[in-house]
Amino acid sequence: MKKLDPTVKKETAYAALWVLALSLLMEAVFLLLRRWSPAVLGGNAVGAAVAIGNYLLIGITVARAVGSPADRVAMRVRASMTGRLLGSAAICALAVGLLHTNVYATVIPLLFPRIGIAFRPMIDRKRGRTAEDPEGSDLLD
Repeated sequence: MKKLDPTVKKETAYAALWVLALSLLMEAVFLLLRRWSPAVLGGNAVGAAVAIGNYLLIGITVARAVGSPADRVAMRVRASMTGRLLGSAAICALAVGLLHTNVYATVIPLLFPRIGIAFRPMIDRKRGRTAEDPEGSDLLD
């Protein structure tokens, strides 16, 4: 088995931090709205795990595709996207159907890595990093 690329590890950890922080915030919102139940916690756990796993698989796919011909890269990324989407949907559906998790708490965490990515340029700018810097955010260093 190949060793995981350090950049993939770092970026996945960055996404995982956002997922964790936003998951805690979501739990607090459910509490404040008096809608919290163990089903919310279970759904949040499943959704967060799927979101982080999906982000890790994206990183692995891109890392393995680097250096391949452009048409092959596009094909690999497209196939990966389809598989990840179907897998994520299946896991979430099973969690809701079999474990009776809260639907919203299961699905909403899938958006959390994207929120973290959206804030990335602002965080990097505050830390004095430029968009051209190949190392990404120093948030985890």
